Amino acid sequence: MDDTPPAERHAARAALYSAAAGAFCYPDESTVRELTHPDAAEGIRSAAETLGFEAEAEALLDALDRTDREALESAYNGLFGLPTDDGTYPVVPYEVEYTVGDEVGRQQRRIATVVGLLEAFGVEPAEEFDERHDHVVVELELAQVLAARRAVAAEEGDRETADNLEGAEATVLDEHLTDFVPAFAHAVRNATADPDAEDASDRVDAGEAAELVYRAAADLAEALVTWDAGIHPEPTVEPETEVRSHA
Repeated sequence: MDDTPPAERHAARAALYSAAAGAFCYPDESTVRELTHPDAAEGIRSAAETLGFEAEAEALLDALDRTDREALESAYNGLFGLPTDDGTYPVVPYEVEYTVGDEVGRQQRRIATVVGLLEAFGVEPAEEFDERHDHVVVELELAQVLAARRAVAAEEGDRETADNLEGAEATVLDEHLTDFVPAFAHAVRNATADPDAEDASDRVDAGEAAELVYRAAADLAEALVTWDAGIHPEPTVEPETEVRSHA
């Protein structure tokens, strides 16, 4: 990877953040069609090869190949959308549940911080996205947008903008993603079957494969965030230029 041009490296980061975010969107027909399109699979594989995340990417793509939209919807609702008998959710997809505890005031302040980052960098969730702004999809898409903009800056030789974006990425990673995403991924793994367990069947039906999509996406997101945090400097923030998120 050391020999990879910066623009290509940052574009690969953006592609993998986008893939992870897309996997955690509600699986309507449009979302699933985009995730399973051959061009998307090719792009994910290429980005993963660039950054060294081939195993995580192949696990996600393999699970997507073995399931369908209806099974994904059922698995999504079971993991993130419907409470259990005691009113809790198997997996909570919101940052504040993992980073600030149960105190409402701290949760509100953390959500406001996320909203401030989105506004500072011009990232606006789509109108049909009705989740809170600290949802895993929104925060992964923020990382995707910053990486994509950094790829453009590198391609254009705009060193000042690239440096500012590097600082912004460091802030998002340090203050939000590195505490949130690994804990979220752990919760997803606890709520899904381990495909490598000794008693795991070689035959996986569509429903089981659907759960594996979310497990693989969580593994990819955790690996990417952990690696990304390790190569970034101490955080700074230099917001500029509006973009629109697909969340």
